[in-house]
Amino acid sequence: MKIRTVKEIIGNIFTVQVSTEEWSENDNESMASYGEPEIDLGGDFTGPPAFSLPSTFSRIKSGSPFIGKFDGDDEAEAEDFADVWATEIIARLKAEITTLRALSDEFTGETVETY
Repeated sequence: MKIRTVKEIIGNIFTVQVSTEEWSENDNESMASYGEPEIDLGGDFTGPPAFSLPSTFSRIKSGSPFIGKFDGDDEAEAEDFADVWATEIIARLKAEITTLRALSDEFTGETVETY
């Protein structure tokens, strides 16, 4: 699985796009078995600078790409906010993927006994 980050400034809007791509068969099978994890694109960001955004949950595969926009006209630290947001979103993705990969199905299988 890959995480791609694209940053742009358009009209003094600092835009960050984080996307997930090229998922492995194991990851796809785990999501089929256990469900597709979600991350919060908002909440608290510790920074610096620290800031909060309204919570918005998105699935880690089907919700991709994740987009953060920060207006340089409204906030002098818009570029820093964009960088902090991207760093935290990537950390949240990695945490959910690690948790997903740690899940195991101990129930499914077949046993045969000769009697």
